[in-house]
Amino acid sequence: MDLQVRVAQLRKMTGIPRGSRPTREYVLAQALLRAEAVGTVVEPPAGPGELTMDDAYAVGALIAGARLRQGWRFGGWKVGFTNRRIWPRWGLDRPMVAPVYRETVFEAGSGRDGRDAAHPLRVPAGRRAALRIEVEVVFGFEGAAGPADVAAGPDWVALGAELVDCHYPGWELHPAHSVADFGLHAGLVVGPRVAPVSPRMLRALDGVAATLSAAGERLAEGNGQAVLGGPANVLAELRGSLAKRMAGYGVTGSGAPGDRESARHPVATPSSGEATDGGQRYLVSTGTLTPLVEARIGTTYEVAADLLPSFSFVLV
Repeated sequence: MDLQVRVAQLRKMTGIPRGSRPTREYVLAQALLRAEAVGTVVEPPAGPGELTMDDAYAVGALIAGARLRQGWRFGGWKVGFTNRRIWPRWGLDRPMVAPVYRETVFEAGSGRDGRDAAHPLRVPAGRRAALRIEVEVVFGFEGAAGPADVAAGPDWVALGAELVDCHYPGWELHPAHSVADFGLHAGLVVGPRVAPVSPRMLRALDGVAATLSAAGERLAEGNGQAVLGGPANVLAELRGSLAKRMAGYGVTGSGAPGDRESARHPVATPSSGEATDGGQRYLVSTGTLTPLVEARIGTTYEVAADLLPSFSFVLV
């Protein structure tokens, strides 16, 4: 392909006006988009100080803009770095946040639609660089649009398994690199929903115990204390310290796509009925309860907790 044609296509993808000099953020966004499309890695900016959190969120906004122009549909948020014990190591004072898209959400059964969650859901892994799995608590909000709408509390709660991918060699990264790299988000498998969500349930989730297993072997375990002392505390961060970061992505409001037919997923297009918004308007994945586990194609994973319905899925 002619170089000038390729440059023109890249500019169109991320909205860089003709004649403008690509910024460092633009160059990194393009490198990450290419790496995500083929499942490879890029070299991160040299040294933690070379990419600030402001820079990283600017990269994330460019990537989000590219996806929206491709027809992707905003589905909610993932929150990461919710374990306060690691904050001093990285100089953090709050978690990170990144968009989740309806094209990356897979439902392993919901209490509302009556689908059978007993059989493993087939989840397309796509081309990935170094896919891993972590167990999370997921909140859902019907009709919500932004951080202010979280104040009323979630309409449902479910156990989830986030598929995370790192496009830097050996998962060597700084928190800012994670923000820029799609927030490490590759997919989210959501288990059967529990609704309504009472204040008592929200408090009980502080001590929820969760496990990830495969072939009868327990691979990871954790509890709600790992995420800011309890999953409900993550919602307070979305209303407070993370609200401006969320707004900076530009994925909600009049500029965001509606419920039109989405474009073909550039990495993995799920079979009909497998990837779905399930009627949800907004979800929040609250951060990992468990250590990361390396993901393997063809393996059936069981996700279980003592307070939420379990489910299973297989990567294909």
